[in-house]
Amino acid sequence: MELELRHLRILVAIADAGSLTRAAAALLLSQPAVSTQLKRIETALGQPVFVREVTGVRPTRFGDEVIAHARNAVASADRIRESKRTAATEESAVRLGGSPGPVFSHLATRLSGLIDAPVASHQFPSAAWALDRLANDHLDLVAITDVFGYESKPQAGIVHAVIGVEPALVLLPIGHRLAGEKQVELVDLAEESWTMSPLERDGGDRAAFVAICVAAGFAPRIDHDIVDTGTAFDLVIQGAALALAQGGVRMREGMAAKRLTGDPIRVRHVLAWRDPGRLVGSQGTLIEAAKEGFAGRRLAADLE
Repeated sequence: MELELRHLRILVAIADAGSLTRAAAALLLSQPAVSTQLKRIETALGQPVFVREVTGVRPTRFGDEVIAHARNAVASADRIRESKRTAATEESAVRLGGSPGPVFSHLATRLSGLIDAPVASHQFPSAAWALDRLANDHLDLVAITDVFGYESKPQAGIVHAVIGVEPALVLLPIGHRLAGEKQVELVDLAEESWTMSPLERDGGDRAAFVAICVAAGFAPRIDHDIVDTGTAFDLVIQGAALALAQGGVRMREGMAAKRLTGDPIRVRHVLAWRDPGRLVGSQGTLIEAAKEGFAGRRLAADLE
């Protein structure tokens, strides 16, 4: 008889239970059926795997080795099955992507209920990365942010809707000379050090920020290339750098968020999908949900 995975599961169950009766209950089989299977397994192996005792069974020395291998095989088979299940779920799931922002956060928690389908969420550090994956059919829907006047350019076949536009804020340490002002002139920050993501050196929000500063009469000094928001906030709190933020930024103690006079930097919140695509019939529902997320975060930042 060739040993199969089901035989190995029986051996593991018997070893864990310590008796054929308890193993049978765990396997949802009758005790005689388990006993018969064990005899066949031991015959195939040519040696006893368990010693029968009054109180139950215990592995022989040979049985210890067999059971160890059986456990590894069963665990590997279970991992393979889980990988297969996960892959199937991801294949059927709606793939949501986006850059950090209130619309992406809101949809990540609400989308599954809106479309009655599983959702797999993927966050990217920039709008360009998310849009590329949408165009290449690696995503079904993206929620991104970009800078007004320096908008992302979706590829052919991509439809987008502007969910809202809000002013960008500048984050200052609480002890900064301008922290007490209601609004701050961008040019008054010309000598400051800044922290920004290094992932958009050739475009995106970083390039837009530089262009807007140059138009205001200075080239910004970006001394800190930081991806992680927590580290960037630490730099701000310690007075090592300033940073830009969306209106709904979750503030930390030691920081002040100030609006720039005239709102020279405005953030667009955009929803995009493919047409034709999986979600074409649901765009009205998705846009309304995206607007809910945008409105909620704006109210939290007291920008209305």
